[in-house]
Amino acid sequence: MFARLKRYWLASKARRVFGRNVAVFGDFTVVMPENVRIGSNCAINHGVFILGRCGIDIEDGVVLSTRVMLIDATLDPSSFGEPSRRRYDDAPIRIGRGAWIGAGAIVLPGVTVGERSVVGAGSVVTHDVAPLTVVAGNPARLIRRIEESET
Repeated sequence: MFARLKRYWLASKARRVFGRNVAVFGDFTVVMPENVRIGSNCAINHGVFILGRCGIDIEDGVVLSTRVMLIDATLDPSSFGEPSRRRYDDAPIRIGRGAWIGAGAIVLPGVTVGERSVVGAGSVVTHDVAPLTVVAGNPARLIRRIEESET
């Protein structure tokens, strides 16, 4: 009974934040949801964290695996020191249609992950990912290209 109630609560949370046709497999956090747009037929797994300070666009069919972090703002290093001088570097993030972000991956400000690309588990994505590619590592680097016949 409790499990069914929890699933219902998580599904209703996803609908309030994102809209319809989003599968949720555990709790997630979205900061500033008004700046986050998610397409249909997406999956969000447990522990996903989304910081939508300036804008995150997640297109249709995207899978965000366990503990993925989408962070569209960081502190500007030149503003360290005096707390009143802190500034943020922020830039929107876009996750292309059908992309798969592996467990524990972090996508940083200004990154576009191309259509049907795969980001390996634990990767830190600091630069754009071309469509139909697999990237992994810290920082994420090209592992291989995905052939159209594989999709």
